[in-house]
Amino acid sequence: MAERAPLPRIGNTPVKFNSRKASVYSASTPTTAIKRRELRVSMHRKTVIITPEEFMDRFVPPLADHMSKRDESTSSILGNIPVASGRERKMYPPLIKALNDANICPGFQFVNTSSRGDGSERSNEAPDIGLYPSDRVPVGTTDPDGTVHSPPTDWSAVEFCIECKTSSDAHDPFKEKKDPSKGIDPTTKERKEIFAQILAYAEFMFNRQQRMWIFMVLILGDCCRIIRFDRAGAVATQKFNYKMNGATLIEFFWRYAKWSASTRGHDPTAERIPPGSALAEQMQARAKKDKVMTERKDYACRLFEESLDPRWYWWKLRVEPDGKEGEDQFFVVGKPNFQASGVVGRGTRGYVALPVDNIADGKFCYLKDAWRVVGPDIDKEGTILKHLNKHNVMYIPTLACHGDVGDPTQQVTHTDALWEEIYQKKVDEGTAGRNIVSLQLKKHRHYRISVKQVGLQMSEFANSQELVHALGCCIFAHKNAYDIGVIHRDISAGNVLLYYDVDAENPEWCGLLNDWELSKKTDSVYPHGRQLDRTGTWQFMSAMTLTTPGELVRVEDELESFFNVLLYFAIRFLHHNCKRVGDFMYAYFDDYSTLDDNYGCGIYKRYCMETGRILLHPKSSSESEGESESEDEDTIEASMALEVLTFGWPTPSDPPNPHPLDHIFATILEWTNARYTLALKKATKLKGDVEAPMPKSGANSSKKGFAIRGYTHTNPSGSMSTAELRASAEALAKRNAELQAAAQNLHGHTAILDLFVETGHGAHGDWPEEDKTPDQLPKQRYQHDEDLTITYPNPPNVSGPMLHGANPSSTASSRKRLAVEVEELEVAGPSKRSR
Repeated sequence: MAERAPLPRIGNTPVKFNSRKASVYSASTPTTAIKRRELRVSMHRKTVIITPEEFMDRFVPPLADHMSKRDESTSSILGNIPVASGRERKMYPPLIKALNDANICPGFQFVNTSSRGDGSERSNEAPDIGLYPSDRVPVGTTDPDGTVHSPPTDWSAVEFCIECKTSSDAHDPFKEKKDPSKGIDPTTKERKEIFAQILAYAEFMFNRQQRMWIFMVLILGDCCRIIRFDRAGAVATQKFNYKMNGATLIEFFWRYAKWSASTRGHDPTAERIPPGSALAEQMQARAKKDKVMTERKDYACRLFEESLDPRWYWWKLRVEPDGKEGEDQFFVVGKPNFQASGVVGRGTRGYVALPVDNIADGKFCYLKDAWRVVGPDIDKEGTILKHLNKHNVMYIPTLACHGDVGDPTQQVTHTDALWEEIYQKKVDEGTAGRNIVSLQLKKHRHYRISVKQVGLQMSEFANSQELVHALGCCIFAHKNAYDIGVIHRDISAGNVLLYYDVDAENPEWCGLLNDWELSKKTDSVYPHGRQLDRTGTWQFMSAMTLTTPGELVRVEDELESFFNVLLYFAIRFLHHNCKRVGDFMYAYFDDYSTLDDNYGCGIYKRYCMETGRILLHPKSSSESEGESESEDEDTIEASMALEVLTFGWPTPSDPPNPHPLDHIFATILEWTNARYTLALKKATKLKGDVEAPMPKSGANSSKKGFAIRGYTHTNPSGSMSTAELRASAEALAKRNAELQAAAQNLHGHTAILDLFVETGHGAHGDWPEEDKTPDQLPKQRYQHDEDLTITYPNPPNVSGPMLHGANPSSTASSRKRLAVEVEELEVAGPSKRSR
């Protein structure tokens, strides 16, 4: 047999855009529509379709010989399910009755939950039908006035969902093609909405349960599909007629009920702690014991108490030692205090945990459960932390234990393997229709890690000085890690934490640089890309990284991310002169541009980095009235009457008391201005190296010049004197030297650490003791113009960085414009840049 041609290796990686607006760090309102849309975008080209027979062979193992066989006559029990256009509710009762009466799933019951969501979730989203264990079946309620309510959805208990649609074509979210490399994602609006709907249900189940994979059934009129989701993607059957060929669907139901919990997708290394059990009572007793500890530094106790939500399942989780050296460790946890969104991906959950063997007096620790990416040169987070701990890197978590979870053939994604098998066949046949590397799916492995420190989210900082000190600690940690060959690569608001260091000689609040999962060795043999897209948190990535996704992430980018984190917290929680915080945060952190079919840095963030100034909205006429005309009328501030972002004290003074943050911001922005100016000069020079050939004279060319009547040319020769040339060259060299010196401050950590320490010690003014404000991001968060239905009867004659993409027409519609652009990009596919 001829040797197979291997799949090409990964080249430079494009920026991953999904979760930009659904992110917890986004200024936009995380509506159900936004969440669903981004779920769908994140699943782009991550679905595989196979025959029902292959699906059953791969994912629905036959029952053992000693187990009872299904009555073959049950294959036709769904033959009379009514299907009427637009009346899917008519399908529920007969479908449920037929399945329950035939006892197709012994030990389980099908329930109509179509009208009531889970009361413990903000969203009222509910699947049409759910399969529940017989001892956890949700029941309806009756009001005193006799009003009957149907059973509510229980995402913690539902085994799988059935979603019913009346059309086998118009409602089908999968678009089958002979060549799957051309994509099978939905293209019509209705199909996209249905695809997003079933993804939302899958996300709820992953979030509320300890699952390796889940199944779902989609009824499409007289046809259906069976779908399996894992953290790599989804596998769906081809459509088949369940009325004419009901054996496949009924056999799936029958086998599912007979399987063990782990075969159904439940994680065998997670054991549910029932209410009222001994472990549950011990957890509650510990929470009550520590409830008297009300000092700020006792936040770990408070976080654990908050996690004991009776509406969520509590768990006993197993952490297996890496390399199987040592004993398994067990921890008790409640509701996660952090949960990543999405169906595909790492699915990270974070818990404040206690060791099972010492719940009463053990130290709180932090346990992270995730599906890590498996790939070349990608280390486990625990391996990285062990290396950093060995070298005494300060202000990072201390590893307690870590390891992959459970059976390596079970606790791993399978969609990616099936995808590669299908596309490898295309490569062998020579029929792969596009660059398949850009479509490749990631392989994930279930993994847990426990660290000794429990951090507090940075938004809980007490004042601006504490915020700067904590971030300085994190930068110091980043420096020491970089010095021994590790770069973090995901500096974000969620990965810098506050921590009360009780073990220090003088216990104090400091910073903790967390989440080293995406870090990378600086001497990696995969310098340009280990994964299929560039990982990181959109809001905090540097403008350079977002603009040039093929470039390596450098120290300069990481320090710029730290700056973005500082700005993020400062603009939300400190006194300043920004009047419209929601607009500012969207423009700086969320906005985007398009680059060769990829998403790129928003205009405003790039503008701030290039100019070295954070300019705000134009001043109103009342604010500008009476001000003397600026002598420097060439500057943007003067010509547009814009304000530079400045920070202030809680109590105004005359003259105003300068805030030390202003010096930090001005200094760092001077450095970024130098960096981006030099980068632009370099790019321009590179482009200018190849000169376009001069056009040849021909019959249609003219050498005749022209003159402007009444104007005398002051330099007919067009040349400069020797003295002028020398002065110009010296000025240019001096400016270049200044830019080089300023940009050099971002090539390492020393300058920014010195800046933080000197300013922190009062070298540039005193720090206010109590200058933190309530969150200034409006409760309704940022809303696009279309949501606000803003009208401009007379379009304002202004422009500026805050008017990113603004369209001052009779009725603004930025969201509609954004949606159209995004849909076009989805259709266009990956950029050539991704290689």
